[in-house]
Amino acid sequence: MHILPLRLALSCALSLGAVALAPQAVADTTTPVAGSATVKEIAGTVVAIDVASRKMTIKNAEGVFEVLTIPPQVKRIGAIKVGDKVAVTETEAVLVDVEKGRDAGSMGAVGKTTVEPEPGAKPAGTIVEKLKLYGKVVSVDRAGSKVTVRGPNQTVTLKVQDRAILDDLKPGDGVIATYVRAITGKVTKQ
Repeated sequence: MHILPLRLALSCALSLGAVALAPQAVADTTTPVAGSATVKEIAGTVVAIDVASRKMTIKNAEGVFEVLTIPPQVKRIGAIKVGDKVAVTETEAVLVDVEKGRDAGSMGAVGKTTVEPEPGAKPAGTIVEKLKLYGKVVSVDRAGSKVTVRGPNQTVTLKVQDRAILDDLKPGDGVIATYVRAITGKVTKQ
């Protein structure tokens, strides 16, 4: 698998994105060509909580304040109090696939969010958002190391750092960008 910077993979994913989600029936004929992931961890003590705006301010071990927006999937927001300890891990991953074959290049997007709460007095659990975006290769500029992709909403030209990715790519090939975001969080008492 060739690794692209997350920014490029996200640019591709976001460029293909559609607001309306339309299910697509796509055969599993994909070949991963690029991927990237980032992990961000935040831990600290709650110093302020605004339930109405869903904003929580925490102070980390270095004394730095961070304001977090609490996702709407967190139902027990009222149980979070000043002085509580918070640990949040956010993982984002993007995988870009090329699809070949008769039905390659279908346009659209399919998204799903799952919530897995943990039992207890304080909010804890995992939220996973997964979005698959489908587009079609319009042109490949091997000399310029660029590929033009048409998504459901727009057509974009992307610079590709690893030219080897372009070797087997041709107009008409489908591009599938899979974006996964997982947030795991836990609130504990002092």
